[in-house]
Amino acid sequence: MEKIDRKFRILAVNPVNGKVYDESNSLLLCAKDKAVPAALAAYELECIRIGANPEHILSVNLLRMRVQGYQEEIESRVPDTVGDEIPRCIQGEGV
Repeated sequence: MEKIDRKFRILAVNPVNGKVYDESNSLLLCAKDKAVPAALAAYELECIRIGANPEHILSVNLLRMRVQGYQEEIESRVPDTVGDEIPRCIQGEGV
């Protein structure tokens, strides 16, 4: 199976159910990336459209607000893929 996220190595563990996620079954968006709030807003709308439970929708909304706060208080920038990341992300080299 092809890796979903080619840019990052990921190791995430859900602290409630113990499920483990990596780059083969998840993706990573950096809170500093200016596109993330809009991406989360679109995700929230799609969750509403497909009938996700209200708690999930609220959790996404709260996440978006935390990201916006982070960007206002700490850091925000235009996302990019540069240098050696390009062949990895585009052609899958070294994945």
